[in-house]
Amino acid sequence: SSREIGRLHISSLQMADIAKPYKVLFLHGKGETGPTFATRTQKIAAALKDARHSVEVEYLTAPIEIGETKFAWWSLPPNTRSFTATEYIGVDQAFKLIEDAWEEKGPFDAVMGHSQGAILMSILLAKGVCEGYSVKPTKALLFGAAWPKPFESLMGKLKGVDMSTSAYKPKTLHIYAMNDDINPAEHAIQIKELMGPEAESHLHEGGHGIPMDDESLKRFTAFLFNAN
Repeated sequence: SSREIGRLHISSLQMADIAKPYKVLFLHGKGETGPTFATRTQKIAAALKDARHSVEVEYLTAPIEIGETKFAWWSLPPNTRSFTATEYIGVDQAFKLIEDAWEEKGPFDAVMGHSQGAILMSILLAKGVCEGYSVKPTKALLFGAAWPKPFESLMGKLKGVDMSTSAYKPKTLHIYAMNDDINPAEHAIQIKELMGPEAESHLHEGGHGIPMDDESLKRFTAFLFNAN
């Protein structure tokens, strides 16, 4: 009957949705590469693949070479940090690399960024919310982020956005440690507060590292895959 066919049609659509791979993009910190970050975070990738059928992970290498097999998403003026510099030299190359990856290999459901990769992600999220930027992950995990000083005015625009009515409202998990001696924890907290009342935190005690204990891995997979 047509009713029967209709039911089968809905069922096949649901199956297609379940079979659709969940795509996660990883953005490394300053001084790494996609492959070194893949090695370092393999426990996270394994946990994601264990928790859900059909997960695809992608690791990009930043565009600016700063040493032998060491790359960065931008370079900085002398004697500055990402949270004190007035410009990120070459950051447009980073935007282009992400845009191209989004078009060729995405769109990605989620992005995980560490350190400079997390700073970059905070900028991209702000561009998505405030400027309608094309890179729009549904969820983002920001590990050890610092304040993106050259993009202060863009970040400030987030204050005026009501996330409940925003056309784009990414869900974010901000992972940081109070004993981070590279990027101060208050920067991660400051970014979290701009991402709306539903932004979540995960605290750990591993300094500027990436926590991969069982509790942390469960938190990351629950954040990504639980219906919320």
